[in-house]
Amino acid sequence: MRQTASDRGAITAEFAIVLPTVFLLLAFSMSTLTAQFERTRLVSVAAGLARAVARGEPESQVLELYATQLRGSRVTFSTEGLLLCAEVGRDLHLLGLPNLPLRLADRECSRRLGL
Repeated sequence: MRQTASDRGAITAEFAIVLPTVFLLLAFSMSTLTAQFERTRLVSVAAGLARAVARGEPESQVLELYATQLRGSRVTFSTEGLLLCAEVGRDLHLLGLPNLPLRLADRECSRRLGL
């Protein structure tokens, strides 16, 4: 098959358009997956904090125990009637969007004991 002058470079141009799109989709997919894993981790940590403090453990001691899992996170405790709630939040920087952090947070509650 004979190529004409107008067909020259057509494959290269298509490849140059498709390749960045594929990389962008991969980066977005990886960022979404990372955010979901981080969200799942926050749920677990918030639940553990709420249970421990609701049992009567001192907040400072519990925060010290969870220090490695809380690195870069904000923690707030609140009380609602018989419930003690722990909210854990952090900013996640998505791949390719360093100036647009995604705020992830979870709030878990546990019944206070002894009441």
